[in-house]
Amino acid sequence: MNDKQAPFAPQTRVSPDAPTSLLPRTLAGTVIMPRVSRQPQPDDDSPSEPEASTVRRYPWWQQVLAFLLPAATMFAIGWQGLGDRQLWNDEHATWHTTTLDWAELSRLLDRLDRVVALYYLLMRGWVSLAGDTPTMLRLPSLVAMACAAGLTALLGQRLLGTPAGLVAGLVFTVIPGVSRYAQEARPYAFAVAAAVLATLLLLQALDRPRWPRWLLYAAVVVLAAYFHVVAVLLLVPHALLAWLRYQRSERDVRLWKYLGALAVIAAGVMPLVYAGSGQSQAIDWIEADRKAVVELPMQLFGSYPVAAAVCAVALFGVPLLAALRNRGVTAALVAWALFPPLFTLATAPLLNLFLFRYLLFTLPAWALLAAGALHGISRVVFRRVWPQLVIAAGALPALALLAVPAHQDLRGTRVEGEPDYRAAAEVIMAGVRPGDGIIFAGRARPPRLGMAYQMRDGPRPDDVLLVRSSAEIGDFGVQECPVTLPCLAGRERIWLVSTSYSREPFSEMSEERAATLTRIYQVEQEEIFPRVNVHLLVPRR
Repeated sequence: MNDKQAPFAPQTRVSPDAPTSLLPRTLAGTVIMPRVSRQPQPDDDSPSEPEASTVRRYPWWQQVLAFLLPAATMFAIGWQGLGDRQLWNDEHATWHTTTLDWAELSRLLDRLDRVVALYYLLMRGWVSLAGDTPTMLRLPSLVAMACAAGLTALLGQRLLGTPAGLVAGLVFTVIPGVSRYAQEARPYAFAVAAAVLATLLLLQALDRPRWPRWLLYAAVVVLAAYFHVVAVLLLVPHALLAWLRYQRSERDVRLWKYLGALAVIAAGVMPLVYAGSGQSQAIDWIEADRKAVVELPMQLFGSYPVAAAVCAVALFGVPLLAALRNRGVTAALVAWALFPPLFTLATAPLLNLFLFRYLLFTLPAWALLAAGALHGISRVVFRRVWPQLVIAAGALPALALLAVPAHQDLRGTRVEGEPDYRAAAEVIMAGVRPGDGIIFAGRARPPRLGMAYQMRDGPRPDDVLLVRSSAEIGDFGVQECPVTLPCLAGRERIWLVSTSYSREPFSEMSEERAATLTRIYQVEQEEIFPRVNVHLLVPRR
């Protein structure tokens, strides 16, 4: 019998461990080996450990839908009133860095804000293309937060399914604190988006443990840290997820690849941490007292009712989610939500990092846990997955109603407690004459940078006390005349802009300066605005 006839020979199933002498033979003497299933190897591109795997594959249209629906919703919410609110102190700092040349920016970063240098570089390029209006300054943050919403949905889809992913993304968009910092010309939205993307890439690397995936994951974690260094605390829930992912398997090359990714992250982040440690005086004002702890949920979520609702649902769903899904995923989400605030609070006396803005990257975890609760309820009650969309159809509008007052408050014309520089600048630009000078007062909130932004395109009085600009000294402040009288140079009209809590024109300035101005000038015109006053000084008669 030839080889073509061999497949028709009778075959007998035997153990792969059976001795060769016991294997059946065909009439031609050909040994028929039993068919043995191929086991995945550590470097295979096939999923390993199906029982603990986080692999969930969906049609491309479901993935696109899961990303685009929350992302578009977030963009639509954040676009409303994007440029209406005045820039505030930190955003003025962002704008100021875009006005500096490379040497001046380098001089500033040598003294301040080195930990957000990447964001300043990105904004410098963006403003050169799009301009420096409030809308354009904030648009990159809005796009980043919209991406964060879409990525949160993709992460939820991968962990819990498409319905839960959509719910997680939409819960994230409804939170007032999210839209507040989608309308902020600061790096927080970028840090949130990078944190969610890093978590998604970690799951992919765990399921397909190849070096390019691990290196991409490490690069995104480093990117998140360079947008805000506190985001490196995400490594703790990531480590928990990786350890629980491999606890049932052999400690093979996959674990070494994860440790290699951590080494890459450390090599990228440690220089940033070292550079920032030399500028810690910039955050010495942060306090972790009882008031800060009590106000954290309201400040982080943007509303006490929304914080209470999301946290209650999320924590209620933890046992359900742990029982129905991978406990490692549940533990990692809880660690993502709780570890960063607890760590920054415990280390506040040493690191001064307990500030709600630094913890915005934990909000996706709360949204995912809340979606997981709805997922668990639908599985327990209905024994199906899709009914959670029906539950969400009632829960999301209720959450949105709770969030409406906070969204309205956040879309005012200025940040609460911040000076109304726009109104003050309009008064000055309407009344300024050639030869006029301007003087600034106010220790708690120096008004020079805010007024410079508001008057950037209009007529401006001469800054009569300026000796060295902020660009020259590498700071956000300036160097002023130590003695006032020589710098006045006989000015006939001087605009005094003060952010003093007192209406007294010459308060919150040095005694020498107050005495000199009082002796030479009198107030001819006075305009009082929220947290800022404008006084027109003319010589005494």
